[in-house]
Amino acid sequence: MNLINAKNGSYIPLIKKYNYGIGLLKVYLAFTVIISHCCKRESVKNKYIFVIFVKSRRIHVPSFFILIIPYVGWPIIIYILNNGVLQRITKNNKLYSIEDLKNQLLWGNIFIIQFWFQWNLIMITIILFILIFILKNNYIFYLQLLAFFAYFLQYSGYNMKFYKILRAENRQTLGRIAEIFPFTITGLYLGSLNIFDLLNIHKIKTLIFSSLIFCFLEIYSVFSIIKGISYSGVDKNIRAISLIFIFSLFSSEQITNKKIKIFLRHISNYTGGIFFLHYTVYIYFKKFIKLIESGTFLGCIIIYLICYLLCFIGAKFSGKTKFKYLFE
Repeated sequence: MNLINAKNGSYIPLIKKYNYGIGLLKVYLAFTVIISHCCKRESVKNKYIFVIFVKSRRIHVPSFFILIIPYVGWPIIIYILNNGVLQRITKNNKLYSIEDLKNQLLWGNIFIIQFWFQWNLIMITIILFILIFILKNNYIFYLQLLAFFAYFLQYSGYNMKFYKILRAENRQTLGRIAEIFPFTITGLYLGSLNIFDLLNIHKIKTLIFSSLIFCFLEIYSVFSIIKGISYSGVDKNIRAISLIFIFSLFSSEQITNKKIKIFLRHISNYTGGIFFLHYTVYIYFKKFIKLIESGTFLGCIIIYLICYLLCFIGAKFSGKTKFKYLFE
């Protein structure tokens, strides 16, 4: 796999070195996705848990990418299972229609609501490749213009007005392109400018500065009092970058115990699958597990563990086939 060099448009090799800090970050962000969709804020009484997991839940957006296999595969699988046995067993709200399945595949948010984010990434990725193909080395300038335009739409309130007039199935997708675009551009830059190699030279200073920035923006509402939908705000983008820096500069070389390394690798597996599955698990298991239905923090932990188990089993059965992308 290669990354695009933002300086000249050429391709640079991606070094395959496992980063335990990023692995732990994936676990944290996958769990905050569950918190965002399945936890009732008022049920979390512990102030430290609230700040670390509930208040910070909106910064998980930049952490997940998309493969077309899970985007198309999971809606079809859930549609068949729901209409076959799950709806009868769990007394779920309804049978899904062909129209529901069509809209899920077209817009990504009918009965697997979090796939609006994958829809956005697919569209932005297509735009990115078109710009690279047409503009060659000049595409970075136009991406910057688009990112600034996206922020203008958010701060001006035009995006919110546009969001309100859309049909229900279109809102979470079309209405959030302006929210997601700056995150995507940030990810492109972080992945293609060798930033982490440079920061490693000043690791301690970077960790201290990033931690201070993250905490400051967590406490004070700088850049965040704007009209938006859910993920609008420069503060979320900055906090996400700070968090990535903190975890990515985690001293993996200090971990010498083989068992600890194996454990850390195992717990950071299947975060993509957990993202894909968590809301479906919430819908069907809340009928049987009170902690899930009541939206508690412990209920979210249970959802995470159920998803992990399902992904572990699914990955084992998938082997090396492309179906493994449903769970990884």
